[in-house]
Amino acid sequence: MKSKEIVSLQVLLAKGRKALAAFDEAVATDTGDKKSRDSLLLSFVFTFEIVMNCLHAALSQRGMQVPDYAVAILRGGFQAELIDDPTGWDALRQSRNDISHAYDEALAVAIAASVRQSAAILIRKLLTRLERDD
Repeated sequence: MKSKEIVSLQVLLAKGRKALAAFDEAVATDTGDKKSRDSLLLSFVFTFEIVMNCLHAALSQRGMQVPDYAVAILRGGFQAELIDDPTGWDALRQSRNDISHAYDEALAVAIAASVRQSAAILIRKLLTRLERDD
C-alpha cells in the first residue's frame, strides 16, 4: 500500500465519521416537518456519498479497481466481504437516487422513514469495518 493511499483513506474515514455524526444529529432533531425532513435527506446524501468514497478508496488499497459509481462500488464491497448486507445497501443506494424526486411529498416521507431506520446502522458498521482493516 502506498502511504498516499493510506492517508487518503484515513482522511476519508474521518470525514465519513463527521458526516455520520451530522446525519445522527439530523435524525435526532427531526420533528417531521418539511424543513427538518429536507435536512435529514440532505445529510443522508452527504453521508452516503462520502461513505462511497471511503469504500472506493478501501477497494483500491486492496488492488480492486472498480468504476467510480455506487452500484460497482457496492458490488466490489460485497465481493471483498466489506459489506454483508447487499440488499440493505442497494436500498440505501436506491433511496439516494430517489431523493432527486423528493418534491413528491409522499416519496420524501417514505425515503426519510427508510433512511431513518437503516442508514446509520449500515454506514456505522461499514465505517467501523474499514477503520479496523485500515
